[in-house]
Amino acid sequence: MQLSNEDFGLLQLSIDAIMERIADLHLSVVIESNFDDLQGFLAANDADRNPTFNPVFSDIEQDAFWFRVVDERGTTVACHADRIFRLEDFGDLLETGRLWYRDGFGPHSPVDVRVERPHTLVGGTVSHSGSLYVHPRSRGRGLSLYLPYLSRSVLLRNFNTTYHTGVVFKSLAGSRVPTANYGYPHVDPCLDGFFPPTGKSELMYFCYIDQRESLQQLRSLPEHPEFPIDLGFGSNRKIFEYPAVGANDQRGYAAAVVGER
Repeated sequence: MQLSNEDFGLLQLSIDAIMERIADLHLSVVIESNFDDLQGFLAANDADRNPTFNPVFSDIEQDAFWFRVVDERGTTVACHADRIFRLEDFGDLLETGRLWYRDGFGPHSPVDVRVERPHTLVGGTVSHSGSLYVHPRSRGRGLSLYLPYLSRSVLLRNFNTTYHTGVVFKSLAGSRVPTANYGYPHVDPCLDGFFPPTGKSELMYFCYIDQRESLQQLRSLPEHPEFPIDLGFGSNRKIFEYPAVGANDQRGYAAAVVGER
């Protein structure tokens, strides 16, 4: 749908407020486009390396970006990545494995891999998030909420995304993390069997949220039970109508919002 000026106002408020909360932690966010650097950071921390965001396995388009979170000493302490897909049915990427590999599951699996399509037709300008990692010394401070919501606000503001998606394994799917932290209202099982990226059997879930739900969740950030974010408006105050960059053509550069390395 076409975003209104009031929607853009909400997105700008959420970006500013989340950046302020991260700054309160004495951290800063830099937006990056070099995904080799992302893989290097994850490898250095012995963190999972999703082939979706690895240039060795995937063709990463110009609109893709990742957040580097840096402490006062200039040390990277967290990351979060996003890619954008423009397509009619995101289920095609899941079913074939092209979400993870440019050539699909075939060359990367000794067995057939069966991934279920979402119950809803997820299509249009679809973002896919992953590679969220927070160093142990920076955990428990809200970054696993701030980064997904910041990313979603930037994606909506700059690319008019229709859906935001992700995948989680059973260990997270049974917790409050996908819904309470990442903000996904839909968490559906999509794979029960061999998964080539990990080389073993997995129970995996597909998470998604549409544009309308995303905007509503941003409006609800001040009421978040664990990490409420003050957006600067009360129940009786209309959100400032902010004709932000991209309000007309609805496509801008994410770097202009957050900062560029």
